[in-house]
Amino acid sequence: MTDPHPTVVVVAAETDLTADLVVSHLVGHATVLRLDPGNLDGKFEATGRFHTARWHSTLRHRERAAPVDEHCAVYWRKPTRPQAHADPDERWRADENTTALLGLLKAQPLRIWCNDPTTVSAARHKPAQLAAAARAGFTVPDTLLTSDPSAARAFIEEHDDRVVVKALTQRHTTFVPTTRLRRTDDPSAIAGTIHCLQALVGERRFDARVTVVDDRVFTAAITTDGHLDWRTAGTACHYTPIAAPADVEAACVDHVRDLGLTYAALDFVVDEHQWNYLETNPAGEFGFVQARTDLPIAREIAHLLVRGPRGRVRPFRADPAPAPARMSR
Repeated sequence: MTDPHPTVVVVAAETDLTADLVVSHLVGHATVLRLDPGNLDGKFEATGRFHTARWHSTLRHRERAAPVDEHCAVYWRKPTRPQAHADPDERWRADENTTALLGLLKAQPLRIWCNDPTTVSAARHKPAQLAAAARAGFTVPDTLLTSDPSAARAFIEEHDDRVVVKALTQRHTTFVPTTRLRRTDDPSAIAGTIHCLQALVGERRFDARVTVVDDRVFTAAITTDGHLDWRTAGTACHYTPIAAPADVEAACVDHVRDLGLTYAALDFVVDEHQWNYLETNPAGEFGFVQARTDLPIAREIAHLLVRGPRGRVRPFRADPAPAPARMSR
């Protein structure tokens, strides 16, 4: 870490243990202002003035203050959602604070975002995400988004009864795992809600969680005792740090930069022939992977926030033109 004591603004809920991991590596290397605009404690102040054709903004938290400028980095994790407050006035205050803080930060030429939440919102949409994955050269399973029961039935037939259905979001319901969808199932319930169906990858060797931080790649192989969705395996889920093939690592870095991100978690199913791409979570959790593998992900995020990106982060684009698949066995 060579930058002369920069400022890092950490935007996260007070109870965010994953953010704590990163902050622990920033101490002594940066001035850290941690705040939660969705649940401000009264000890935080923000002032921004548009003057002489530009914004001049300062953030102050307890005894620490810092200008928002090109020396400032932002680690935007998961602040408290305004709708988490029961009281309407508190929801309004939380929404005002979150909107104002994001606006002030985006009005400045910051040194780095990890990640800009508006970019995250665009990058998490599955159709554009899969197209970006194909551009990077990943093998992407045949995928159907539909609310038409007959289209779902035809898709299941086309793939010889080897299809899964998965939720696109998990925000407004209990956890929905990836589930097999078979010929014997009645697809009429699909009507009225767009569902995501995907061809089931063949005989899997293992699942893989690939965490990308700038140009560094951290990979964990995940094995279970036969669970289709490893998130449901509990203590039967085992994590092993591995090195992904060089072309897979390079494609992961290209893909994350293509989405306009500096950090993301990618999920794959690895079979006997190739690494099959499933999805990218622009705000994916990494704490559980680090805890079970000792991969130094939090330390690398802290390095990124202090030194800035090694490569240029490209603006997100939704160009569907794919590159040829080039994943290793």
